[in-house]
Amino acid sequence: MFQKARETSYLESTSILVTVTRWYKPLLIITFLAALCSYIFSGETFIKPKFKSTVILFPAATNSISKSLMDENSSDKQDIMAFGEEEKAEQVLQILNSDEIRDIVVNKYKLMEHYGIESSQRYPMTALIAEFNDNISFQRTEFMSVRIDVMDKDPQMAADIANDISSLLDSIESKIQRQRGMQALQIMEQSYAEKAAIVQLKEDSLKGIRAHGVIDFRNQALTWNDEYAKSYATYSNEVAALEVLEKYRPANDTLIVNTKARIKGAAARMKNLQPKLDMLANYGGASISLSEQLSLDRESMSRQKAQLEKFRVDAMQNLTHKFIVNKAIKAERKSYPVRWLIVLISSLCALFLGIIVMLVIERTRNLNPNT
Repeated sequence: MFQKARETSYLESTSILVTVTRWYKPLLIITFLAALCSYIFSGETFIKPKFKSTVILFPAATNSISKSLMDENSSDKQDIMAFGEEEKAEQVLQILNSDEIRDIVVNKYKLMEHYGIESSQRYPMTALIAEFNDNISFQRTEFMSVRIDVMDKDPQMAADIANDISSLLDSIESKIQRQRGMQALQIMEQSYAEKAAIVQLKEDSLKGIRAHGVIDFRNQALTWNDEYAKSYATYSNEVAALEVLEKYRPANDTLIVNTKARIKGAAARMKNLQPKLDMLANYGGASISLSEQLSLDRESMSRQKAQLEKFRVDAMQNLTHKFIVNKAIKAERKSYPVRWLIVLISSLCALFLGIIVMLVIERTRNLNPNT
């Protein structure tokens, strides 16, 4: 059975070859005419040639200037010199395909007029977008770079559009990030201002406590308590000594007089220290609490200030988001149409259709031998 099928297939192939050989002159004429027509109609008279310009760029790995330049613990992915990976390339493609870039290019180069699209025609924007997408394309290469291709009848315009799009990539991406950066900067500035107001209020309160004499609670408490303890010890000892001396010595004795003087001096010192100790008791706790809070708040403000500077750098400064590998230049030769390819495909299609028509005619003759 399989042998019979192979024999049948061989006979059919042989029959087709014989038939093609018999009809070779018409087939050659058809092929020649198709080639001639395709050559003529693919000329500049019928198809306007287009020139292609290309920009190849690598996206940068990081978008944060502060992390790249000011962060001591930045990773390799935050390196200002590192190339972006797949995710970054996809983000760049999304920006390149944005309506904002398309509208800027359309308005700058008046592409609606350039493409011959009338604003009065039906769906002019749809036609414009379709023409734009046909002539301008973006794609990621196998090396994780991004390729911008622009086709146009004017070779210089094609190069200018490609270079402008690569420049717009920076401005649009910076604009998007700056909007978010400014919001973060405003939030941080407000937070810093609130913290500064709190610190100022606490400093004013601490200044009021210091106005009452509490300058350094710990040292003052240590010194005054020590003096009070010494004075109290002296007072107690001298009072005890005076009681003994008054039993055995006359009232005008020098020892008694001197002891009484020391008692008065110790009592005076204790009386003088008591208001100070009372003041420490009243304001000491608040002074310690405010001092500790101010220390923590100043540390927090220092960290906030450093973060604020980073946000300010990100919000105010511009850093390129790409590395240009190839810049677009004016093309010297057209890229569309590919004339030889059109002629080749047209000739092959005509030859193939001619063979089909020939086979149909031959089959019809076999079925109707009288015709």
